[in-house]
Amino acid sequence: MNFNRIFVSEDIDSNNLGVITMLEAAGHCNIGHSQYCDEAYLKLKKAVVQRESYDLLITDLSFENPRSKVNIENGQELISATKAIQPTIKVIVFSVEDDPGTIKTLFEDQNIDGYVCKGLNGLKELKNSIEAVANDLTYTCPIATEALNHRNTLALNEYDQRLLTLLAKGHKQNEISRLLKGEGISPNSIRSVEANISKLKDYFDASNTTQLVYLATSMGLI
Repeated sequence: MNFNRIFVSEDIDSNNLGVITMLEAAGHCNIGHSQYCDEAYLKLKKAVVQRESYDLLITDLSFENPRSKVNIENGQELISATKAIQPTIKVIVFSVEDDPGTIKTLFEDQNIDGYVCKGLNGLKELKNSIEAVANDLTYTCPIATEALNHRNTLALNEYDQRLLTLLAKGHKQNEISRLLKGEGISPNSIRSVEANISKLKDYFDASNTTQLVYLATSMGLI
C-alpha cells in the first residue's frame, strides 16, 4: 500500500521540520502536523469525519504542553484515542525512549506498526520504517531491536538480582559481602562479589557499576 496522507505529531519544531522535510523528499505531499496531542487528535478526527482519513500517524511519546488545559497528554494516549475512531490507521512511534518495556507494550497493547528511536540515523530509520509498514510489515530500528532482544535473552538468577539491587541502593562491595553473609547467601566473600559484578558488567557491556545499574534498571530487570 502507499500512504496518501500522513500525520506527524511532534512538539519540537526542529524535529517536526526534519520529519516533514524527509517525507516531502520521499515524495509524500499530503502531510498534516501538530505540536499538541489535543490538536493532533482533533485534526485526525476531523479527517475521519470528512472521509479524508490519514493512512499513517507518526508520533512522539512525550510532549511539552504549555497550555493550561490538556486532555491528551502524551503519545500513548494519542494513539489510543486515534485507534478508537480509526482502528485501521498505521502508527509509527518516533521517540528518544528506548525502554524495552515501553516498546513491547506499544506493540502488544496498542498494536503500533513501527518503532524508531531518535538519534544520528533517526530520520533514515524512520524512512525505512515507513517503507516496511507500507508493505504491512512491523519495524523496529536497530536500537529498539537490540533493546527488545536484550530484554528477551537476559535472565538473571536470584543471586544476580540481589547483587544488582544492593548496588542500586549504593552499597559498596565490602558492604554487599557483609549483607549477603547476614542473609545466608553464597558466595559472599568480597572477592566473589567483585568477580560476579565484573561478570555482570561484561554481560551488560557496562564500563562501570553506575552504567551497569542504569542498564539493568532501564531493562526492568531489577
